[in-house]
Amino acid sequence: MKTPRLFPALLAIVGLLTVNTPVHACTGGALIAKDGGVAVGRTLEFGQPLDSVLAVWPAGSEFTGTTSTGANGLKWKSKYGLLGPTVSTLHDQLFDGINDQGLNVGIFYFPGFAQYAEPTPENTAKGISPGQVVTWILSNCATVAEVKEKINEIALLPVVIDVIGIVPDLHVKVQDPTGACITVEPRGGELKVYDNPVRVLTNSPEFPWHLTNLNTYVTVSADYPAGKNIGDLKLAPFGMGAGAFGLPGDFSPPSRFVRMAFFLQAAEPQETSGHAVATMFHFLNNFDIPPGSALPPAGVSEKYPDYTSWTVVSDLKKKQYHWKTFGNQNVRAVDLAQALAAAGDKKITVEMGPQDRSTFTPSPMVEVK
Repeated sequence: MKTPRLFPALLAIVGLLTVNTPVHACTGGALIAKDGGVAVGRTLEFGQPLDSVLAVWPAGSEFTGTTSTGANGLKWKSKYGLLGPTVSTLHDQLFDGINDQGLNVGIFYFPGFAQYAEPTPENTAKGISPGQVVTWILSNCATVAEVKEKINEIALLPVVIDVIGIVPDLHVKVQDPTGACITVEPRGGELKVYDNPVRVLTNSPEFPWHLTNLNTYVTVSADYPAGKNIGDLKLAPFGMGAGAFGLPGDFSPPSRFVRMAFFLQAAEPQETSGHAVATMFHFLNNFDIPPGSALPPAGVSEKYPDYTSWTVVSDLKKKQYHWKTFGNQNVRAVDLAQALAAAGDKKITVEMGPQDRSTFTPSPMVEVK
C-alpha cells in the first residue's frame, strides 16, 4: 500500500506518463436481450495502426507467459477454443475476444493507474504480460464466477510490448452469457476484482470512481421534458433530445463512461441477441473518434492522436464475432464454431481489414438501371 508521503511523487510519475506516452480512448458496454442473449461491444482507439488480425486458437493450444526478467513465465494449455483481435503480430496477445463457452474479455487503457506486481522468483513462475491476460482468461474460464475464483493464479508483470515500446497500463472487463460482468484492475501489485453492474468500461481513473461519478448525472433522463410557464411566458423544449440535456459529450474517459451507461439504461427492449448486436453498433458509433478531434498532450509525437481503429461486437449466445474497421465500415462476422473447425488443431488468423486512417475500402458500386 502506498503511503500518503508518496502521493506527490506519484502525481509526478503520472504527469511524466501523460507527457511521454500515447493516450488511448476505448469504450465498452453490453446489452442483454429478451431471449437471454448478450451483445458485448467496444471500440479500439490508437494513434498508430496496429494492423490487428483475428487469431483463432483451438482448445489444447499451448502458451508461455512473457516476463520482464527474460525468464519464461506461466505455461498453460487452453481448455477452450477462442478468437479475438491481436496486438499487431503478437498473436498470443489479444485486445478482446470470446471463447466457445460464450465468455467475453477485453482490455482497456488505464494510464497512470495500473500498478503491476514487481517481478520476484515466486511470481515470475506464474507471470504473464498485461497483453496476455485476455488469452489467459479465455483459455481457462467459462464464467465470471470462474474468473473471480482463478484470477490470483496469475501475476501481471510490467512487460514492454515491442510494437509500441512501452509497458501498457491496462485494466480488464469480463462479461459472460448470464449477464454477469466484472472489472479487474492491477492496483498495488494485486488484481482487484469489482462487480460491474452497469457493464461499462472506459479508461482512468479507477473503476469505483466511475461508479461514484454516475451520481452526478442522476437527473439526466431520456424523457422529453414538460414545458413551463414564467408568468405569461410559455417555455418549451426546442426539440428532440432535450431530455438528455446535461449528458457529457466530450471524449474524456469519465464522459464516455457516463454516456455509455446512459445509452444502455435508456435502451429499448431488445428482442433477440441479433437485435442487441445491431443496437450496440449504433451505440458505439457515438464513441467513434474522428482523426484530429482528440489530440495528445504537448510533448507526444503527432503520430499518436487517437482515432477509432476498429469496433467489435460479440454475440455471446450465438458465439459470433462482428467487426468493422476504420478503412472498411461494412460490418463483417465470424462464427466461432466454424472458425475453430477450420483451425483444426492449429492457430489460424482472419484478416480484419484496413485500419490505417489513410486507407479506405469502398463498398461495391450500386448499379442503377
